Amino acid sequence: MSGWSMNALKDRIALVLGRLTGQILHLRRKDGATALPGLVSGLISKNLLSSLSKNMTDGVVTISGTNGKTTTTNFLNFILNNAGFMFVTNTAGSNLERGLISAYANSVNFLGGYPKNKQRLGLFEVDEAELARTFDQLRPRVATFLNLFRDQLDRYGEVDSLVSRWQEMVKGRSEPGCIVINVDDPNVCKLQKYMSGDVITFGIEDENLKITELYNVKDARFCEMGNQLQYDVLYMSHLGKWRCNCCTTARPDPMVSAQNIILKNDSCIFDLVVKEFRYKISIDMPGLYVIYDAIAAAATAYALGVKTDLIAESLNQVKAPHGRQEIFVADQKEIRILLTKNPTGFNETIKIIIPDSKSVGINLLAILNDGIQDGEDVSWIYDADLEMLKKYNVDLVCSGTRASDFALRWHLAGLDPRLVCSDIEVSLYKALDNISPGGRLEVIATYTAMLQVRSILTSSSGEVENEIL
Repeated sequence: MSGWSMNALKDRIALVLGRLTGQILHLRRKDGATALPGLVSGLISKNLLSSLSKNMTDGVVTISGTNGKTTTTNFLNFILNNAGFMFVTNTAGSNLERGLISAYANSVNFLGGYPKNKQRLGLFEVDEAELARTFDQLRPRVATFLNLFRDQLDRYGEVDSLVSRWQEMVKGRSEPGCIVINVDDPNVCKLQKYMSGDVITFGIEDENLKITELYNVKDARFCEMGNQLQYDVLYMSHLGKWRCNCCTTARPDPMVSAQNIILKNDSCIFDLVVKEFRYKISIDMPGLYVIYDAIAAAATAYALGVKTDLIAESLNQVKAPHGRQEIFVADQKEIRILLTKNPTGFNETIKIIIPDSKSVGINLLAILNDGIQDGEDVSWIYDADLEMLKKYNVDLVCSGTRASDFALRWHLAGLDPRLVCSDIEVSLYKALDNISPGGRLEVIATYTAMLQVRSILTSSSGEVENEIL
């Protein structure tokens, strides 16, 4: 230890104590192993995140955006594993600074060092507001930007404020690096003009998927000159082929794209196109946003130099991460968990659970919590298009800390809950009571509610399917 500086010694002690904290929590089967170790380590060494990121010889990759961070990170995790990368990551989704440090701390040995030839790259999903604060510490080799929607206004403020912070962050970076951006989102696409390094773009190229009306598009209405944007094709919320008729601003053609898309109730099929290469991809998760996550992961892997053949092969093997379309089986009944946290995500989730025939019923447990991680302001439920379900036969149960508020919103949408109960466990089993063996319960839940449902189901005898650990 004689060759170590005082700061290096402090960092190592911080990591050891963080790892010990994580081990104790794990042995006692307590929550917090993804955040508390980082909190402990960070209190001991204030510049720990910066020091640790410098030690990643293959650099750091960040994934950020309102929707899709965890799924994209898990997809990329799978690709990089297959490509032989050695990395540390926060796949559990703890994406604030303490979660990033925890990922580092949980990967070291009990001397505070990394195993030989391990952890050469940092792969992190980062909260969209936290990214601006930690960007200079992380100094990402590749920074991937997925999208920006209104989300937790009590925490983040309006989308415009986050856009400005991201622009200043990219413009002020000291190292060129590379950014990967979703060109279908005008807010994200703006970043390329502030970037001095490489830019890899991704988006969807399939006009057969376009939606016919701008439902509640509030997050990207104007170009930087203040002129209203026009959409030739719209895929989801404000994502699509956009342009400004008053200036030269327009969505560029993406380098990585999804084409010939087929959306099914339990899967999605598309052509992954990377420059001149084309591959058929099938993923056992439904929803257009899954395709966005897949092509974001593909574009990021491409930026890291992974061969396109291996990227495609890996995407054909991926599974759903925790709480994201994860399926449990209990008493011969399926329970599918669908995470939601904002109007855009909710609308896309509703599209997933709509059956092919109106004669087929939907069993739905809708859970709304208002914890810090969910967002204490739940007014966003009035911007979601719950009315899409009023034409269907829905057996609805509402639960969570804001069950009554949720029940009122559903009532206004033309659907009255069979049961309104704040106790999630009671609600879960009451919802299952009306389902015959072989049937399915759809659980739409905010973040902390999703964790509670998972905890209930994993502590029971239910079998877990489609899970990435």
